Parts: sequence; structure tokens; C-alpha cells
Amino acid sequence: MKKAVKYVIIALVVVASIAGGIYYMMMPLPVRMTEVRSGVAALTFTEQGVIVAENNVMVFAAAQGEISALYVREGQAVLAGDRLVSIDASAQLLRLEQLKNSISGLEAQLANVDVEDANMRQSLQTTRNTLQSELQVINAQAAQSDRALINQTELISEQMRVQEILIIQHQQDLDRANENVQRVTQLYESGVVPRTDFEAARTAANAALTQLEAAEGQMAVIAAGLAQDDAAHFEGMRDAIHAQIAGINSQLAQDNAAATRAHFQALIAVEYLNIAQIEREIGNTIVVAPVSGVITTLYAQNTNFISPAAPVAEITVLGGHYIEVYVSTQDISTINAGDTVGLTLRQRVNDIHFYGTVAEVGDTAVVRFTALGVEERKVSVKIAPDIPQGVRMGIGYGVDVTFYVFREADRLTVPRTALFREDGVYKVWVVRGGSEGTVEAVVVQTGMELRTETIILGGLSAGDFVVNDANNRDLRNGTRVVAG
Repeated sequence: MKKAVKYVIIALVVVASIAGGIYYMMMPLPVRMTEVRSGVAALTFTEQGVIVAENNVMVFAAAQGEISALYVREGQAVLAGDRLVSIDASAQLLRLEQLKNSISGLEAQLANVDVEDANMRQSLQTTRNTLQSELQVINAQAAQSDRALINQTELISEQMRVQEILIIQHQQDLDRANENVQRVTQLYESGVVPRTDFEAARTAANAALTQLEAAEGQMAVIAAGLAQDDAAHFEGMRDAIHAQIAGINSQLAQDNAAATRAHFQALIAVEYLNIAQIEREIGNTIVVAPVSGVITTLYAQNTNFISPAAPVAEITVLGGHYIEVYVSTQDISTINAGDTVGLTLRQRVNDIHFYGTVAEVGDTAVVRFTALGVEERKVSVKIAPDIPQGVRMGIGYGVDVTFYVFREADRLTVPRTALFREDGVYKVWVVRGGSEGTVEAVVVQTGMELRTETIILGGLSAGDFVVNDANNRDLRNGTRVVAG
């Protein structure tokens, strides 16, 4: 009895195993599958862009020096003409005061020129009067036929007295000539008078020196006792006095102070030009906003010294902005002005998707670094965004920019993993019967490969189901499958 029960149990186990095996063989194979649909086929890549202002103005100072005051901060709105920063102008103010004092001194010297000229003319007129008196005395002495300069000593003494007057006059002429040379030399070196005036002044000084030396030589001759006779003596003195009077008249007829006036007037004019320059520099110590906008970068806040070589601030002019994005040189050839791009503004809840148009593609690559520090060569691309109404976007916002390398509508696509190659052609496992049925290897004609899909040009229809994993070793023609 016990053996019969044992055999029954064994038989039941065998039957159950056979039944289980048959059931397992008949059970559909769970696979991941995709329904083939017609839609937009696109090959894209995405880069991170930033919203920037259409017009940024870099502000530079026209002067240099230490910062004395900072009137703005980053992010502050300013109007054209608003003060941004001021530079310490104490050095310029001191120099301005020195220039004003210099002008006062020069104007005093200019006023003194006429005084000195009047004094010189008075001295010349006095000398001329003296010479004319001496001439009258000599003429009177010559007219007296019984006038007898009896001895040689009296004759020599009289000649020396007159000669001394002439020497004094020649010395005065030489002094004035040398002073004129000094003034004209300064004017010539300053570019006020031509070289001919400079040469003429030197020639006049040399002539005055020659006349003085001749008069001194004549004095030495007279002192040696070699006096002339009466007639020659009086005639020589008349000629000398007449020559001196003629020279004095010539000097009085000239405006000898003109060159000196021109010299001081030129120096005063130069100082006024220097004052104008200093006043401009003082005006430049206040740096103002050239345009209205927002201070996006305030470079002056990080330094205590400003120079014209470094910017003070960057002002963003409000009203227009665009998205700037950098694209790898490997992809830039696929981008052209006028292309449509997808834009995504990331939000904590519900990202905002919209579109834009490529406005400009740069022609120069620059070095950019990835988040991992990898160096890349990229080209700047400017995007004109079509911002949806009511969406708030400001300067500096990050925006994902999706570029379409390829984009066509009404195209059938399948996952790239659904394709396998057999006998030199591409095939896919098509599920006959919808999402559950038997599979069949179908030959397809493929088009462009996208990121994760491949365009199908022939062999499939919209509504077909294909197995995603073409390399599943359990698949054979006729294998029952089910979506799972």
C-alpha cells in the first residue's frame, strides 16, 4: 500500500513538472518595446547660456590718483552724469595755486618793464643833454682864437675828461646790449623771436664792446701824453660827441622794451594754458556715468588708486538684452544666423520652455573651461530670445540653449538599440499583434542616426511595435513576447 502511494506521488510530481515546463514554454517573454510613431526627428545638443545686456559701457577715468570717495555700489541704477567716484585733487589744487602766484609775479615784472624803459630813456636823455653841453663848451673853446691851452698837461687833462664821459657812455651801451642779448636769448629759446633777432642782438653787443675797447684804448693813448694839437683835438671831440648823440637818438627812437614785453607776455600765456590744463584735470577727478543704466561691475571698489589704463566701472544700459552661449568648434559649423533654437529657463517647479533665433555667430574661438577644469575651444553665439509674456528674466540669468543639428517633421524613428545587423542589412524585431504577440525579424532602411534614435526610411509603419533590445538571445522568429 505504501509503495502504491509513493508511486502516485512520484507520478504527480512528474506530471506537474511536465505541465510546468509546457506552461513556461508557452508563457510570453517579457521585453521592453516601443510603438513606432511619426513625429519630429531632431539631432540636438545643449549648452549653458547667460542673459547679457545688448549694450555694456566701460567707464574709464581721465585722471589718476588715490580714490577720495566712492558714490555707488554694484547693482545700483544710475543716470547719465551721476557721480561714480572722486579722485584726490590736492596735488592739482596746489599746482593751480603755484601757477596763479607765478602769473602774479610775471605780471609784476611785465609792469616793471615800462618803468625800467622809462628810467633808461631818462638816463639816455640826461647823457645826451650832458654831451650837448660838452659840445657847446668845446665849440666855445674852439671859437676863442686867443684860447690857449698853454701847456701839454692842461690839454691832456681836458681830453681825458671828455674821453671819460665817452667811456662811461660806451659802458652803459654795452650793459644795455648785454641785457638785451640775455632777454632775446630767452625769447629765442622759447620760440618767441626768430634767429635773426637773436643774431642782431649779439652783433649789437659785440659792436658796443668794440666801441668801449676803442674808447679805452684812446684813453690810454691820451694818458701816455700823446695828445693831439688844438684843431685836431677839438675836431675829434666834436666827432665823438656827435656820434654818441646820434647813437642815443637812435636808441630813443626804438622800442627797446618790445622784446621784453613779448617775453613776459609769452610766459604769462603759457602759465594760463597750464592753469587751463590743471583745471581740466581737477574736473576729471570726478568720474561720472556717461550713460544711464545699472552698475554691473564696480572695479573701483577693489582698489585705492585709479589710472586711465584701468576701468572704473561697467554700466549695463537697460532696454535690450540677448543670450550669449559658447559652442565647441566641433559643433559650430552646424550653426548659422537665423537658426531656431530651444531655450529652457530652469525653475524649481515647472521649467519654462520657449524659443529663440541665432542672431550672430562669432568667427574667433576662445579658451573656456568646463566644470571639471577641462580646456575647450569655443565660439561665442548670440541668441535673440522670444521671451514669453509674463516671464521674468534679468541680466545674468542662466538659460539652457538647445541647438538643432538636424530637425525634420513626419519622420519614423526607433531606438538605436532596436536595430541589429544580419546578412549585411539592418533588421528590427517587430511584435505582431500589438503590445503582445510573436516577434518577427523585419528588414528596414535606416536614415540619420540621432542621439538615441535612428530614422527609419522604410520597412515599418506608424503603429508597429518593436523590441528595444535587439540583442536579447531569447528572441527567435515566432517567440511570444509581452510588454514588460
